[in-house]
Amino acid sequence: MSVHALEVGQLGVCAYIVAADDVAESSVPCVVIDPGDEARKISAAVKRLGFRVDAVFLTHAHVDHIGGVDDLLDQWPDATLWCSAETSRRAGDPRLNLSVYMGQEITARPAGRILRDGEEFTAAGLRWRAVEIPGHDPGELVYILGDGHTVFTGDTIFQGSIGRSDFPGGDGEALVAGARKLLEALPPEAVLYPGHGPATTVGDELAHNPFLRGV
Repeated sequence: MSVHALEVGQLGVCAYIVAADDVAESSVPCVVIDPGDEARKISAAVKRLGFRVDAVFLTHAHVDHIGGVDDLLDQWPDATLWCSAETSRRAGDPRLNLSVYMGQEITARPAGRILRDGEEFTAAGLRWRAVEIPGHDPGELVYILGDGHTVFTGDTIFQGSIGRSDFPGGDGEALVAGARKLLEALPPEAVLYPGHGPATTVGDELAHNPFLRGV
């Protein structure tokens, strides 16, 4: 399995390109997670790696995570957008996705595949599980790969921190409880790839994250 991170947009969102590492074709299917901006930069990276976009996943609907969705899907018309029903709804509303408060009206097209909490599925030849953790944004999903050693946490968990809960629809208690429950169900060596900042591990966050340690 191959994970490539790109920092995009003014708010430094981590967009991830994820593919199976055992496919020996010239055009390997991949998943792009949270193409928040700079779709052409993401697409160029996909092509440079020899991949093709099979699916685009959204963790949640905030503008810094959805800004490049439509442009990227225009460049890869065979790809499908995957997210929760609530994220799909909120991504299409400039007030709910917060873009209107930044002086813009940015939206993303409706999802082609709606995911439910706990759903297991296959995309780009990889096995995934979606876990809903509200608190930062309603309907936010964390994406767990295969045996649980690779996790894309969106804006739920960062290195040494958690997501904000003061946006519309936020709930600090739900965020902390959901994040803690997630970490306790994963192996300590599992790598967490957040929506902003560097990767970390489950063990490090349980031991050192002041928002989650001992909760």
